[in-house]
Amino acid sequence: MIILGLDASTPKGSVALLDGERIIAESVTSSTFSDQFLVMVDEVLKGMDGGLEKVDGFCVTTGPGSFTGLRVGVSLIKGLVLATEKPFWGINTLDAYANLVGLVSKPICPVLDARKKEVYTARFKYIDGHLARETQDRAVSPQELCALTQEPTIFLGGGLEPYGEFLSSQLGDRFIDQAPVKNQTVAASAAQLAFKQGAGPCFDLDALTIHYVRKSEAELNRKINQEVVEHGHQSRFA
Repeated sequence: MIILGLDASTPKGSVALLDGERIIAESVTSSTFSDQFLVMVDEVLKGMDGGLEKVDGFCVTTGPGSFTGLRVGVSLIKGLVLATEKPFWGINTLDAYANLVGLVSKPICPVLDARKKEVYTARFKYIDGHLARETQDRAVSPQELCALTQEPTIFLGGGLEPYGEFLSSQLGDRFIDQAPVKNQTVAASAAQLAFKQGAGPCFDLDALTIHYVRKSEAELNRKINQEVVEHGHQSRFA
């Protein structure tokens, strides 16, 4: 099965073309603009006869991650699905990151920068050779993440750039950033998970939703403004 995977949820976006779990081509960018991803899609399809028509389905990371990037990625995949009438998979971004780590005995903790001095994270572990999720996704401060880490744990992800030094200093030997990480993109990792899922792909675009974990800045501002208006309305009639 030929799957085209796309990850726009992180600063280093990626596109990958896979045949089953085997990577055919990959492309990486530091931009989250949709036109850049279209160029990358063309790049990974160049070496395959038949191009887009030979793709059996599409895969996209659905968050958590950059609000803007997630919207770009999901919109692009929806466009490709509508144009080709091919199915799709939505894959959690942290799942895709955890899958980058090979078979290990220690817990795996992907960390993404969530801004506002927080990180997106979740905890995974290999059980009987299969990657299993131990916690739900959450947005926490680095300090909270340290308190939640009670044993030596493998950390990876873009959140280590701003917070890796802090985590290392606070956790000591509980912080491990040297692990057998696969030399491939997040998009490729997501597509591998899609292939291994067992459940069939989806054809209902209404089911392709973004997993934000927390509300966007715009949503928070709307809530604050609504509360201010309601408070002012109540004060006038008090």
